[in-house]
Amino acid sequence: MKKLFRATLTAVIGLLTASLIDSWPASAQQEPPPIVTTPMSAPTPRVYSPFIPFWEKYNAWLEMVRRTHEDMQPNWMTPLVTVTPTLQQELRADYSFQFAPHDLQTFTYVSKGTEIIPTENTEFIFGNPSYVTKNLPEDKHTSGFADWPFTFKYRLLSSPSDADNYVVTFLLATTFATGSTTFVSENHDVFSPLIGFGKGFLTQYGEFDYQATIGPSIPDGNTGQLGTPITWNSAFQYGNRFHLGEWTIPLWPALETLWVAYPNGEKMDSSSCT
Repeated sequence: MKKLFRATLTAVIGLLTASLIDSWPASAQQEPPPIVTTPMSAPTPRVYSPFIPFWEKYNAWLEMVRRTHEDMQPNWMTPLVTVTPTLQQELRADYSFQFAPHDLQTFTYVSKGTEIIPTENTEFIFGNPSYVTKNLPEDKHTSGFADWPFTFKYRLLSSPSDADNYVVTFLLATTFATGSTTFVSENHDVFSPLIGFGKGFLTQYGEFDYQATIGPSIPDGNTGQLGTPITWNSAFQYGNRFHLGEWTIPLWPALETLWVAYPNGEKMDSSSCT
């Protein structure tokens, strides 16, 4: 009897022990894993400057100028006299001299000016009031600053040289009467709405192009005397690039013409061509 009681008690204790072990949480049965900490890198300091947005916009503007100048229109050289119908961004200054009958000599210093492309299809030309000297016979000399010119361009149509190779542009040229002498300036502002156009032809011998502007010159007064002459400037160009070793030499000889018609004013029913 005692042996049966002991066996039963042993079995009960074993069952209780097994049930307690099974009901014990798993987290209590295992040791927690060690915590591994990695050193945090210090955040990269950020530079704050009010000039960063300016330089970003400046670089974006330069990229727009490169695209509209090189990818969207013909790659022609700017003529010396004729205003090119393409959009350009450049600084220009030149010197010229003319010899006329009766020993009249005319010297022009620092003409042209600054050309800026503010948007994809527009350009402003801020001209310089050039200095003009006229040497007349018998020691008669007249000199002074010429009027102040400005020009606005809006490119209507265009295609690069490796495609259709053409351009059509509207121009509004203005000349303000800021000349220092009445001999240089007529004391009237002049406005000239113009149409500029050009067409190029790529050949195996190089590129030929024709550029022109045509339109009237309208003064702000005294039209009966000054009239509204119609001016047609043309430039015929040949372009090529020759390679001399590592050097590339561009060659752009040109022939420019000027035709002026006077439908009214003192020179009515007359025209001239140079």
